[in-house]
Amino acid sequence: MSISKRLAKSRSVGFIVIAASVLIVLALVLSLFLVTSFSFRTGISEAINTQTGELSTQIVYNYENYVSSIIATSNFVQEDVNLYDLGAPDNRMLFSGYLKEIVHLREDIIKISLYDYDSRLCLASSDDAEISVNLSGDDGWFYEAFNDPTVHVFSVPYADTSGESYKVNVSKLIKFQHGDVSGVLKIEVSFRNYIELVKKSNLGEGGHITIIDPDYEIVYTSLPAPAQAREEISFVREIILGTGSARLGGSTMAVNVDTLSNTKWRICVFINIDRLTEIERSFTITAAIVSGIVLIVGIILTTAAARIITSPLKRLELAMRRVEESDYFRLEEVDIAAPREVEALIRRFNHMMLKISELVERVVAEQDAQRKSELKALQNQINPHFLYNTFDSLLWLIENERNDKAEEMVIALSSLFRIGISNDSELIPVQSEIEHVRNYLLIQSIRYADSFDYSFDVDPAALDVPTMKLVLQPIVENCIYHGLKNQIDRGHIRVSARVEEDSLVLQVSDNGYGMRRETIDGLYASFEDGVVSNSVGLKNIYQRVMIYYGRKARMIIESEPDEGTTITLREPLG
Repeated sequence: MSISKRLAKSRSVGFIVIAASVLIVLALVLSLFLVTSFSFRTGISEAINTQTGELSTQIVYNYENYVSSIIATSNFVQEDVNLYDLGAPDNRMLFSGYLKEIVHLREDIIKISLYDYDSRLCLASSDDAEISVNLSGDDGWFYEAFNDPTVHVFSVPYADTSGESYKVNVSKLIKFQHGDVSGVLKIEVSFRNYIELVKKSNLGEGGHITIIDPDYEIVYTSLPAPAQAREEISFVREIILGTGSARLGGSTMAVNVDTLSNTKWRICVFINIDRLTEIERSFTITAAIVSGIVLIVGIILTTAAARIITSPLKRLELAMRRVEESDYFRLEEVDIAAPREVEALIRRFNHMMLKISELVERVVAEQDAQRKSELKALQNQINPHFLYNTFDSLLWLIENERNDKAEEMVIALSSLFRIGISNDSELIPVQSEIEHVRNYLLIQSIRYADSFDYSFDVDPAALDVPTMKLVLQPIVENCIYHGLKNQIDRGHIRVSARVEEDSLVLQVSDNGYGMRRETIDGLYASFEDGVVSNSVGLKNIYQRVMIYYGRKARMIIESEPDEGTTITLREPLG
């Protein structure tokens, strides 16, 4: 039989039902939890990606539109510059007026100036103070425009002279009326519009926009602490372009990096998704709690269902156990409300109990008659055995002309017969049994020429207690023949009787040769039917006591080599 089958057989029906049901419920709940969690997580991830992408796209679109409007203004100025001959001072003033009108129409443009590349002279400007003034210092926007004439160069935002606002320079190399003359157009743009675009975007708490140049230098950040933006650059380097997520400033941020058309800048949009992750976490916790509740309810329901099935079976088992543990059979009908299959089993059990009750009554009557017959036969078996040994002793005394001792032996023998065969009762008082043993010891001490002595220790409370007839004499006989016979030292036999709790204890001890453990085990084995034994007397007593008292009685043999033997007989009271 396989291990799984043996384990299945050792489990109760209730355990199997509950275990199977719990496993099914657990599998369903776990599957549902995993599927819903996975679907929700996938939906949240898609929502985050969609929201981040759409928001980033919208922000980039707004920025590009704004940048395109600045570039369109620059291109518009470049087309119109060819209408003026800036070599004449009057034309420069006219073109400066033209630039003033543009600035007037565009609130986000602070100033527009046109510089000659060779002389670095301001040819025209919307600010009169700039006209005919040469550039001084290292103006990066001027040379960058010349080095890369194909694009508009956007400078890093810088504070104006007041330090209260920021502006950006947009520069572009342009051609004058004569193709061999070049200049640089400079448009100073307020950075306020960039900031307003950030404020219009719902980026969540801590969400912000950072603009970087090709060298990963920060062009602009909406963070109040620019140092924190520098910590984000390493993460942006890993993304380069695209979408990612990171834990920044104690919040979970979705990050989208994209380029701004017509510029060398990249815009990094940081969107706080803590709210979405909190929703995801709350959903996971809620789903786990609901799954746990469903699992607990499922366990409760399956346990209740299992009890409906197993409770009647357990009560039926209890009834069977009471019958099994009882020393005598008693009718045990079971009346239990149960499912149909179990109820049919209970009916069969009750019917079986009635049949067994009838058979038991019949067997008890037959066994009672048989027990009386067996006890009578065993008593008859011990009498010839004893008589053979006694007459053998008498013959020895007569042959040795010890008539006085023979007379004492005959008197003692008559007393033995009076007690042993005077009535047919199976039980006699302990006092009579002790007198019977005393006469027997007198006979044997005469035969063996006082080679041993004997003593009695009888509790007065035990004198009137009934005991089986002729149980001590065979034990004493066994002590003499197997323990003291041929012993050099003087032997001693001690006979005692006492009451202990619910038992009568009869005990015979000698100081003879004793026995080894294997000899004692052999005696115990010989007590069973069919085992040949040289100790007829002990086996006879054991069988008689077991027949009459059952397993409540005990015969105990204790012995040590060269120290002696003690045989104890315990008979139940009542």
